[in-house]
This record gives sequence, structure tokens and C-alpha cells, in this order.
Amino acid sequence: MSCLEQMPLHYSPAPSLNRGTVTEITMRSDAHLSRPMLAAMMIELSSNADQRWLCWVADRPLKPLLNAESHQHDRKILQVVSNTKRDLSEIAIRALERGKSHTVAVLLERPLRDDEREALELAALAGSAECLVIFMQP
Repeated sequence: MSCLEQMPLHYSPAPSLNRGTVTEITMRSDAHLSRPMLAAMMIELSSNADQRWLCWVADRPLKPLLNAESHQHDRKILQVVSNTKRDLSEIAIRALERGKSHTVAVLLERPLRDDEREALELAALAGSAECLVIFMQP
């Protein structure tokens, strides 16, 4: 005998520190689909109904990744480009805490340390934002 529990359609679990604020993905930098997939994700996130902006934090600008055909008038993207790669997670933490962006996407070349992940989680909760951590592997 099995037991099934039916949840109401409007059910949504209470937010918790370890759930839903930081999403991590890994992409290969040499894969031919990585750039178009990354661009498509950023375009989709930038057209969010939220009035706040998408924030791109990386060591390179996002614009070369975006297709020239994509209409920029609907896109709300703030780009923060830093030449110092070790500061990128700190920049993302500050952007999340301020709450000016619905999503902060940070492009890293190394995995997050546990303390960085926890700081991003806390900052995302403080700013009512989401964090997308993108690892680009060689």
C-alpha cells in the first residue's frame, strides 16, 4: 500500500536559506553551444516582469555574447566588469544586498568556496534577489 499526499495548487514551501536564492551552473568555454545558451539565458532573465534590472558581474562584458538581432529596448541589464577576477564574488554580494537587481549573474572560472556561497545566499535573501553563478571551465 502506498500513501500519496496531495498538495493544493497554490502551495509554495516557505523560503529557506539553502533553497532558491543561489543557482550554480557549469559550462565549458570551448563548447560551441555555451555562448548561445548563455546569451539566451541572459536575454530571458533581462525581460523579467520585475521592474528591477538583471546585473551581469564578470571579467568580460556581456554585449559581445548577445546577438545583434536581439532588441535591446526591452532589456534591462546592468554590467559590472572587473579586471580583478578574485573580486567578482564580492561585487556580486554587494549587488545582491542592495536589492536593485532581481537577478545577479556572476561569471566565475573557479568553484565557489563554502563561505562565498553562504555570503551570496545571505545577500540574496537580504536584497530579495536571485543569484546565478556560472562556472566557465576551459
